[in-house]
Amino acid sequence: MRMIPGPRRLAVAAVAAAGALCASVLPAAAAAPQAPEAPPARPAVGAATPFSVYEAEAGTPAQGAAVRSLTSAPTTPYSSAALEASGHSYVHLDGTGQSVQWTNTTGRPISFLNVRAGIPDSAAGGGLTATLDLYVDGVFRQALNLNSRQSWVYEGNGNYNTSDDQNPADGDPRVFWDESHTFVTGSPIPAGATFSLRKDAGNGASFYDVDSVDVEDPPAPLAQPAGSLSITSCGAVPDDTPTNGAAASGSVDSRAAIQSCIDQAQSQGRTLWIPRGTFYVKGTQGLNARGITIEGAGLWYSTVYRDVPVPNTTPLAALFDLTSCTVRDFHIDANAVSRSTIGGDGGAMDTTGTDWLAEGIWTQHTMSGFWASGTGGTVRDSRLTSIWADGINVNNVSLGADTGNDLTVTGNFVRGTGDDAIAVNSVAYNTDSDGSRTYYHPMTDVTVSDNTSIAPWGGKGVAVYGGSGHQVRNNYISDTARYIGLGAGRFGVNGSDLLSATLTGNTVVRSGGNAYSQGQPALHIGNGGDGQNAGTVDDVTVTGNTVTDSLYDGIGFSTSTGTLLKDNTVSDPGRNGIVISPPFYPAPTGSATITGNTVSGLTAGASAYVDNSTGFAATLSDNHWPPPAPEGPFGGTPAAVPGTVQAEDYDTGGQGVAYNVTSVNGNANSYRADGVDLDDTADTGGGHNLGWTGGGQWFRYTVDVAAAGTYTLGLRIAAPSAVTGALHLADASGADLTGPVDLPATGDWQSWATVDTRVTLPAGRQTLTLFQDTGGWNINHLAFAAQDAPAGTDLAAGRPTGESSHTDVYPSSNVTDGDRATYWESAGNAFPQWVQVDLGAARSASRVVLRLPAGWGARTQTLSLSGSTDGTAFTTLKSSAAHTFDPATGNTVTLTFPATTRRYFRVTVTANDGWPAGQVSDFQVWDS
Repeated sequence: MRMIPGPRRLAVAAVAAAGALCASVLPAAAAAPQAPEAPPARPAVGAATPFSVYEAEAGTPAQGAAVRSLTSAPTTPYSSAALEASGHSYVHLDGTGQSVQWTNTTGRPISFLNVRAGIPDSAAGGGLTATLDLYVDGVFRQALNLNSRQSWVYEGNGNYNTSDDQNPADGDPRVFWDESHTFVTGSPIPAGATFSLRKDAGNGASFYDVDSVDVEDPPAPLAQPAGSLSITSCGAVPDDTPTNGAAASGSVDSRAAIQSCIDQAQSQGRTLWIPRGTFYVKGTQGLNARGITIEGAGLWYSTVYRDVPVPNTTPLAALFDLTSCTVRDFHIDANAVSRSTIGGDGGAMDTTGTDWLAEGIWTQHTMSGFWASGTGGTVRDSRLTSIWADGINVNNVSLGADTGNDLTVTGNFVRGTGDDAIAVNSVAYNTDSDGSRTYYHPMTDVTVSDNTSIAPWGGKGVAVYGGSGHQVRNNYISDTARYIGLGAGRFGVNGSDLLSATLTGNTVVRSGGNAYSQGQPALHIGNGGDGQNAGTVDDVTVTGNTVTDSLYDGIGFSTSTGTLLKDNTVSDPGRNGIVISPPFYPAPTGSATITGNTVSGLTAGASAYVDNSTGFAATLSDNHWPPPAPEGPFGGTPAAVPGTVQAEDYDTGGQGVAYNVTSVNGNANSYRADGVDLDDTADTGGGHNLGWTGGGQWFRYTVDVAAAGTYTLGLRIAAPSAVTGALHLADASGADLTGPVDLPATGDWQSWATVDTRVTLPAGRQTLTLFQDTGGWNINHLAFAAQDAPAGTDLAAGRPTGESSHTDVYPSSNVTDGDRATYWESAGNAFPQWVQVDLGAARSASRVVLRLPAGWGARTQTLSLSGSTDGTAFTTLKSSAAHTFDPATGNTVTLTFPATTRRYFRVTVTANDGWPAGQVSDFQVWDS
């Protein structure tokens, strides 16, 4: 008879670190009975666990060990060790004697450790093994086995968001953490004692990153239930050699023996017993069971280990295919090194049927933990750590089923998954190999409660995709590396519509992410959560949730109807609090009631509530947050005219006040809080440009105009194709200042040119609006320069040129081509240098205007101007002097002289403090 003291306790485990799991090492005294400790009180949210988690950053680093933390939201879509760490923080040990120490404050002895840590990859990929030393009260106790065989995959070289590439040369690594667990050698660590992890001379890895340590004092192994059938009676052979990321050498394949015992248990109506030890299932076949109970001695003691030859070419089913079964109290592990067939993937348990149960199961290194359908099934009090894809995915398709009703996921601890930690996944249809479709009944009445989801490196914390009647409550979700923490929506084009769900009492911490440079919110309601903006999301109730320290927006809405967002708290968001249509999650239509919510801790420039949609009907009442900021200049200071106005520095104040957009697509998430339509620019000077232009959109800019007058407006644009009537600039009254501006084709979204027009402005502070009349272009900045000359003719426009020299692709012909972005540059370090224009005939002129590209920084060139009637004999028109090209005055220098009649005008440069060569973009000669 199996004895379980009190309410069922979650058996812990967790040690996700770039070092893998080693099989449980059993202490000599482990077999002796021990009095079970009372289960700890259930926390307000999340799973009640019998273990305590000690975060490394909360410990005491010593001898130069350093805490490393994520200090700001990611600006790239790639991963980092801090981003994937729990708490987004860890301790780095890279020198002999460095350590991190904790005190046992659990009030109980510690006899079992789970270490989430990381060590380097091998030079060629594929990982390595090493040890890290455990000390108790300053005295060496034992060396812990770590490895990086099941971590360190690479996303560079076109491998983004995959987990198959183990070639370090491709760069952009991910999956930094893995798990290692063991019993403590000797006596348990007593309450009040200190324990530490230290890098000693004998620990061979160049560094050790420690994320967290889980500590507990497990009960004695469970006894074999009376009348059960042990797998050893059918020939299964245990192996207690630690695996350390790969199968123990000499281990025996017990698959056939275990399957034989399963068949006998089914025919005899008996329980299947998995005793202490590690039992191997080798090859590509799994195990199948129907209608039986499978039990182990406890997840610390009984392990079924899947060993697949890698690289593998045979698609794998799950290790266990289960129909209407009960499974409990054992551990599943595998040698898989990626999410795909080649890496030996395969789920732990595929389940369907009725009233099935999985409890007290600890799963690691498999494709998924539970992939489960059917009616009335439950996954509870289990732990899933270092899973390549989903942790717990309840659905309506597993093992050929077409239902997923009345399923329960409760009390589970999930950490370090490569896809969603917990997902309700209602599939509408799948497309078969012949192109036909198989349809499924939508899921109903799934409960996801009291779970803990921590640090998924490739998915959401908890996700609801489709169906109706679902309850998601009292879950703790934290530290997503790339994606939404808690989401209610629909999965892709073939997912079921979500027709009702309730999300209540959940806590979402440090979540959201920058996958695909999207800056995703921590909590999301609506369709399009995976880039598919299709289907219905309706009647979602979101109440009493807490969203803290989101990396980007706290709560985001895409297209959805009938949502009730009530009595939620958003504190210290990285960007805005609550947003309709955040970047890459469009909400052209929809409706929501938003009432009683609290937003606090906003950063400068952020807003408690932002509505980027003109078609989403949001009803607001009784919310508690700061009032919206009035319109004002970005950064607090108006841009100066003459000078350059950066397109990304549109005014603050939000949608409908400072700007109007029909969708929000920007990916420059770190630059400003609203994240609207900004892109990293390849133009000279870098920074950001404004993109995703479309008819009807507009942006406002507050400027200070130094003096009334007519200004040359240089628009720095990029357009793959020519655009007629692309834009116009208006004043605060709406008066058109420029008329429609046509844009030439530059050939690419990041190939830049300057288009000039003119505007007449009064002096003083004023607001200008850039209207996007026709889309299809990007803009980097607007450069206002004092009008170059009185009304007249530029005699040099399009005329032939000459030069003393030029470098690379910068000939003198660039100075009269009308394109300010092109320029002449002489040979370097060889002053003096000259450039001239030939007017074709002697013409009367009194002014020469020289310009450099609008985006360049200030520089001073020493130059003189001369003229000639024959191209040989030149006379001085302006003596040599230093002239400053300053972006604040349009990077323009004007040389005036008494009217003279010449055919050739030549500028001679003798110095340039910005570059060791002569440089001119435009050489204009104005008639008298």
